[in-house]
Amino acid sequence: MGTSTHNIGQKGHTPLVPSWLEQPNTENLLNTEKNEIYSTPIGEQNRFTQPRGEFTRYINSNGRDVGMAKRSIANYVRNSMGGSRNATLRLGAARNSSSRLLNITSIFASGGTQAVEQYLSLENLSKKNAMDALLTITDFVCPDGGPQDEGIARNAYITAIEETPEIASIPFEELTAEQMLLIVQKSMANVICSRIINDIGNKIIMLPKNMNVAEKLVIQIKEFIKGAISDAISKLNVDVNNLSQRKSIDIVDAVYQTTFEIIAEVGDDE
Repeated sequence: MGTSTHNIGQKGHTPLVPSWLEQPNTENLLNTEKNEIYSTPIGEQNRFTQPRGEFTRYINSNGRDVGMAKRSIANYVRNSMGGSRNATLRLGAARNSSSRLLNITSIFASGGTQAVEQYLSLENLSKKNAMDALLTITDFVCPDGGPQDEGIARNAYITAIEETPEIASIPFEELTAEQMLLIVQKSMANVICSRIINDIGNKIIMLPKNMNVAEKLVIQIKEFIKGAISDAISKLNVDVNNLSQRKSIDIVDAVYQTTFEIIAEVGDDE
């Protein structure tokens, strides 16, 4: 369910963007929102109160009040985080993992399996099915250990692969660039979903009377975010062909920030 990084939730007085998060290339984040916070101030004590309350009401509806969930997430982005830029920065090292995965996807799109093997100094990826090959490169995409955001990234990537069981029967060398990009999208959606659940939705496991309801709630939130990720990629005209590693970082940051803008806009309409 992508919730292995569940915790008791963030305290209001913690920084909007904790200083220990990796923040590469922050000057290239899109600057499209008005009145965004560009520093990393200490958050207000009660900044999570409203979105957590709204998310709890969504949970108590057993998933029927999806509009409440969308409003909760919109308030989280705009009020708790101070805008889409800070929400993106809060993802920390997960952004690096997403950029590495997108870079591998670009290499695969332009040079195929052999180019990926050469880039990663790995052998025999071409002899594996797509699922096994993608799991083989997990340590490159998401180094194990470290702060919570790295754990979120690793879980998000592995979950994305597990959510695509059809690739188990496809040789890695026959995978298409579009299928690789879909793994990237799912992984990024899982990162955002886990971050939101950890920050405002930690009761999603505790409150439902059974695990089936909890799984339904996670799926609903994840599908909402997946749609926003897809819209962001379309809006930004992301092309995986011939991307440099630096460009991959820029694009990932842009996709994350645009996604947060989209989910905030949709939630504001509820």
